[in-house]
Order: sequence, then structure tokens, then C-alpha cells
Amino acid sequence: MKIFISTLLAGLVLLSSCGSGSIKEPEYRDIRDVRLIKVGLLQTTAGVDLIYYNPNNFGVQLNEVRGDVYIDNHYLGRFTIEDKVDVGKRKEFIIPAIIKLDNIGAVKNQRELWKKKEAMVRIEGSARVKRSGIGINVPIHYEGMQNIERFRTLVSR
Repeated sequence: MKIFISTLLAGLVLLSSCGSGSIKEPEYRDIRDVRLIKVGLLQTTAGVDLIYYNPNNFGVQLNEVRGDVYIDNHYLGRFTIEDKVDVGKRKEFIIPAIIKLDNIGAVKNQRELWKKKEAMVRIEGSARVKRSGIGINVPIHYEGMQNIERFRTLVSR
């Protein structure tokens, strides 16, 4: 019983020392290496490397990441990661995401994508983050203007 109580107290001290005011959200840097993996009739699978920077004084491990991608408020597809990603403190890290594109929605919006060089990209999802054996779910929200040249090749095939 003493071991259980001491472990519980140590966990509470750890959680309280990680006050939400001192934790900074990772900074988006770039998208690299957009590639086709599998082309299908209703769904196309693509890989993309998302580059982020961790501004915090501690590292974590991303276990599960999933969410939806929208371009100009039109649904593009769903993304996940297949492998765990170790995030070092104050370092850039790469998230190798797999995007499953909705071909029907992409074809409907293809004309609009061809006319633009940049579009509003919105990502909504969640990530399972682990640190020192303790895991929490963290929401992912990103919205910003992006060069969509890389995505255009996926839609046009």
C-alpha cells in the first residue's frame, strides 16, 4: 500500500509541475516529401512528412495522431501516423503522416484547386502524447494559408 501511495504522489507531483501555462504548443514549420502510396477508385493513399519544432524544455513521444484535413473548408481526407515519433526538447521533428484522400470530394473541388497557388489549410484532430509513462490526449488545431502546389499533384492523378 505504501508503494502505491508513493507512486501516486510522485505522479501527482509530476503532473502539477507540468502546469499548462508553461507548456507551449509545437510550431508548424513545413510540409515535405508528398508522395503517392496507393491509388484507388474511391480513395487514394499518400504520404507526407510534416515538420514541427518543439519549443519546450522536455521531450515527449507521439503514439497516435489522427485527424481530418480541409482545403478551403472542403474535406480532403483523413490522416494518421503508423509509427511512434520521439520528440526531443527544443528540436525540430518529423511526423510521417499517411493521408487517405477522398477522391470524390477531390474531383469535385479540383477546378478550384487549379486556379489557386495558395489555399486555407485546416487540420482538426488529436494526438496521444506520452511523457515518463503518463499519456494524455491533446487536440490538434491548425489553420493557415499554404502553398497547395504539392497537393495538386495528388488530386490530378
